[in-house]
Amino acid sequence: MTLHYYNELLGYFTRSVADRHTATDIVQECYARLIAMEARTAPHNPRALLYHIGKNIVTDGARRKLAESRMLETLTLIAADAAPSLEREACARQQLGRLLSRLEAMPRKRREAFILVRLYGLTHAEAARQMACTEAAIEKHIVRGVIDCIDLRRLFADAQH
Repeated sequence: MTLHYYNELLGYFTRSVADRHTATDIVQECYARLIAMEARTAPHNPRALLYHIGKNIVTDGARRKLAESRMLETLTLIAADAAPSLEREACARQQLGRLLSRLEAMPRKRREAFILVRLYGLTHAEAARQMACTEAAIEKHIVRGVIDCIDLRRLFADAQH
């Protein structure tokens, strides 16, 4: 496969996300996913598929930013009658950092399944379709991801004592 549509896609996604570096990453990911798909089956219209993949990547990125924002807001929530202290904010940011580190340490498929289901709210069936695997595989990834996070919660408890 050639990079026949690369410049066209780069221009489109640069306009879409208003950042050439991000657009470059998106287009590279589009081609990586297309190559992975071609190993299983030859697409009928690679150009349309590349655009479709890219739009999904942009949507996933927006969801991820929203989820990260929600996680920070959740971690910084305290009792309604108290003002946030610098110490609590710092603690929340440390916890978020640990959570992100834990997510990064997970195997790619586990992390992807965990994020799709636990952060974006997809059903196991939806996540299975997006990841091109079975619902049983998604369930196993989620269980293992939860176990990883339980271990992380133990670390939080140990750090506070």
